[in-house]
Amino acid sequence: MLDSNVPQPWQGQTTLVFALAVVAIGLGNFYRLPFLMGEYGGAPFFIAYVITVLLVTTPVWAAEVMLGSSGRNSPLGAIRWAADQSGRSVWWSWVGGLHSGLALLVAAKLLLLSLWAMDRAQVISTGILASASGVEVAENFVAMVEDNASLIWPGLIMAVLAALLVTFGPAYAMGLIAWLGLPAIAVACIGLLGYALEYGDLQAADEFLFARNYNGNGFPAAVAGAVSGLFTLGAGLAVGICFGGRSPKGLPLLRAVTAAVVLDIAFGIAMALITIPLIYAVNVEPIRGLAYVFVAVPYAYANLPSGDVYGTLFFGLLACTSVFTLVALMEPAVMLLRQELKWRRGAAAGFVASCVAALASFMAVSAATDAFITNLMNAAIPLAILAVSVFVGWRMPRPIVRSELYREPRWLFLMWWELIRIVVPLTLVVTLLAWWFGPIALL
Repeated sequence: MLDSNVPQPWQGQTTLVFALAVVAIGLGNFYRLPFLMGEYGGAPFFIAYVITVLLVTTPVWAAEVMLGSSGRNSPLGAIRWAADQSGRSVWWSWVGGLHSGLALLVAAKLLLLSLWAMDRAQVISTGILASASGVEVAENFVAMVEDNASLIWPGLIMAVLAALLVTFGPAYAMGLIAWLGLPAIAVACIGLLGYALEYGDLQAADEFLFARNYNGNGFPAAVAGAVSGLFTLGAGLAVGICFGGRSPKGLPLLRAVTAAVVLDIAFGIAMALITIPLIYAVNVEPIRGLAYVFVAVPYAYANLPSGDVYGTLFFGLLACTSVFTLVALMEPAVMLLRQELKWRRGAAAGFVASCVAALASFMAVSAATDAFITNLMNAAIPLAILAVSVFVGWRMPRPIVRSELYREPRWLFLMWWELIRIVVPLTLVVTLLAWWFGPIALL
């Protein structure tokens, strides 16, 4: 029987799939994917994106879940256990510490974006932007960004809420993410899709999203697809290790992770179909980055029938999904403090939440801090993913890995094994070189 210091596994096998899917959805590049699909030829870019997700990011994510399932410990402790079993240096365990730290940086960025989404939901619901021009919508958003100090207290409140969910324990918090978060996301998406089909310009959206323009399908398009694919699942952030530590023994992990990835891809397509038709319905060209989500989309809802209702639903969905993901991103650091330093869970959750809130506050009031943290994540996350692929594929003996993935068919295991050893490292090296010498924005 597992003692109180070892994560207790979930009883339901689908909990792992649903929880992983919610985290992937919350971390997906929903504001970049639709525009990049059109910029690089629509369908060609999307094919590159899907291939990268399936052949690069998914194997790494599965490796992280496997490490968690084997070690049943904090990210640092799980990798230390795997290194000890494999006869390798315990210094590999610091990869888990790096992942946990990166998860906090991403959590701070996500907290800031979720606060912006909540603000847009509140503004749209009050009707302030009803029939507003594009300039007025942009000015309203810029005014909010310039007054980011006013978001510090809401950020603290949201961080406290996330800390309370983490304090209840992983079984309750992650179960809530899986069984409340995913159904809520699905229901909201169905309603928003129906609205987009009724009021959006579907023909223009189809030409933009799925254009068969192969002129842009060269090396830049391939790198853009790889970049979006690398950052959509949250590999390299230790969440997979934490979730794997709570998965039932004997679960076919490779197939469970693949199912979560399929749900994430479906949600990415849904997000494009929810927003792009509405953008074209109000005669606006999609734009890249934050302006797409926080200016173009609010302008569309502000100038369409019942837009106040569905606009509030859309940004409320983004904010709620971000909160669920925030809880998952805090868990690796909480587990590390809990199991490596023997902190009480409540104290660890409070400390981690304070760090996330402080980072988000610094990013909100200082553009230089925001840029520094973003650049740090751009460089460190691919390196963290590369470290996992090298450790699992080249430092762990295959029999030890196979013993944890014994439920998988031999052909599936061998395919995953070659991907994690060959395809993943090569792709990551090419992507890092393209960013360093391009440069290409990863986040």
